[in-house]
Amino acid sequence: MLRNSSEALAAAPSHRVLAWTGAGGIAAAAHRPADPARRLAAELAEAVAELLTDPRVAQVRTCEAHDCVLLFLPAHPRRRWCVASVCGNRARVARYYARHKGDTPT
Repeated sequence: MLRNSSEALAAAPSHRVLAWTGAGGIAAAAHRPADPARRLAAELAEAVAELLTDPRVAQVRTCEAHDCVLLFLPAHPRRRWCVASVCGNRARVARYYARHKGDTPT
């Protein structure tokens, strides 16, 4: 079992693979020659490392939906929900029903 992100990254190291694109250019993509579980763990560890070292880490917010536990990095300063089409829509529907039924939104 992998204990931390460094172990996860070491268990599935990546290297760059060059490939021709349809437009006649060259693209470089990361390739991890490991089993799917180790690749996934390594990619998640890499994403966490990138987030924690990003200067915008202080802008990470908790979703304002009452039943959501997700965190997100807002692309816009007024963003309130992790996924506007899910959590945001639920909040808007709750406010609509509260206005038209006389109840308080939950």
